[in-house]
Amino acid sequence: MVTEAQVVLAIFVLSFALILSEVVHRTIAAWFGSVLMLLYGHYTGVFHLHEQYNAAGELVKTYTLEHTMLGWIEWEVIGLLLGMMIFASILELCGFFEYVAIKAAKMSKGDPWRLIVLLGTFTTLLSLVIDNVTAIIIIAPVTLRICNKLEINPVPPLLAEAILSDTGGVASMVGDPPNVMIAAAAADEALLAFSFNGFLFRLGILTFFAWVATLGYFRWYYRDWSEQKPPHVDLLMEEDEWDAINDKRLMFSTLIILGLTVVAFSAKSFLDLEIEIDGIALAGAGFALIFAKPKNEDLREGFINDVVDKVEWQALLFFAGLFLLVGAVGDVGYLDKVANWIFDNFGDDEVKLAVAIIWVSAIASALIDNIPFTAAMIPVIFSITEASGGVLSPEPLLWALAMGAGFGGNATPIGSSANVMTVAISERGPYPITTKEWVRAGLPVMFITCIVATIFMMLFHGTLYS
Repeated sequence: MVTEAQVVLAIFVLSFALILSEVVHRTIAAWFGSVLMLLYGHYTGVFHLHEQYNAAGELVKTYTLEHTMLGWIEWEVIGLLLGMMIFASILELCGFFEYVAIKAAKMSKGDPWRLIVLLGTFTTLLSLVIDNVTAIIIIAPVTLRICNKLEINPVPPLLAEAILSDTGGVASMVGDPPNVMIAAAAADEALLAFSFNGFLFRLGILTFFAWVATLGYFRWYYRDWSEQKPPHVDLLMEEDEWDAINDKRLMFSTLIILGLTVVAFSAKSFLDLEIEIDGIALAGAGFALIFAKPKNEDLREGFINDVVDKVEWQALLFFAGLFLLVGAVGDVGYLDKVANWIFDNFGDDEVKLAVAIIWVSAIASALIDNIPFTAAMIPVIFSITEASGGVLSPEPLLWALAMGAGFGGNATPIGSSANVMTVAISERGPYPITTKEWVRAGLPVMFITCIVATIFMMLFHGTLYS
């Protein structure tokens, strides 16, 4: 007999099959599954409704299913993305991305592989100080413009940037949303190793080797693409990048506010500020819009409409639908079952358990966004260590989760938030990134980087990861 929980899992599988098959747009597929979850939840009552209790522990109110499902959405992620999209929209309107595109193309002298190395390295370094989603929002439109000017396929550099941003983000506490969540949970448990410097020290060297291996694979996989000779390079080298800027005041004011916003991101972790990351991003975007007020209103008629039009609303809606799907599966207990299976099969040895978490987290993060999976895994890891009676330590398991969730997101276009944004931005051009192409490029990278992570965990367990 099919249980209600199994029907929820079947809806989840169907939705993800539609997302990966690209029969319909991924946003439509995600919301189709979310609506089915809502209707089935009303019909069967399978989901646990949110409840409110008073100080005496008495039930005060039971919320509706709609309210409960909205609680499954990670609004912090949505808010962060929206704020940074607004920054990107303003910079695009004032010509900043066009300026950077010409500058970078001239630095590469039209060589495709040099272009990948330059932009990939920049994206990796950027992912050390800001989250990789923001890094992609900033650099992917630049890449699209460079490739359009050189008349080359933008898919290889866009894929390289997204995958290298996922890889680089593993080394930083603020570089990858799962790391932010892990650091916050560790702080609640007074685990001092999970600081900004702690991430760089323990995961920096690992990330460097993974980064080199990733670049090596891309050099081989895109060897034919990298050897092509783009036309019109001479004409491009003669261009003046400053001619692309149509509003210097707007560009400089937006860049200054963006810089202050990034400083605030770092200050939050260093100074333990009360404001959340999404609040900082939205506040910065608000100030950027205020300072964008032009000297002559007639010249900027419809400015806010232009900004809104350039926001990737379909990507935000996709994230919301994705969170609803994963939240439904988590509510009926399947994510907990995965975690408990890990402990039952590998809990007798801490190193073996940590390695298992790397690989299971990587595989799971390839199939679902690594943010909700990390959210489900963190409390399970603490439950496992508590159940062991102090025999197992949470530190190596949390480091393993950071490795697996970060590297595993490389495998598919829905493995991380940065990947989803990259696909959405690629759809602005004539060569959108397909799921097939992403998997062919990203899945081997996932295996390569996870092998590197496994070696590091086995070599340095008890020293770095303890």
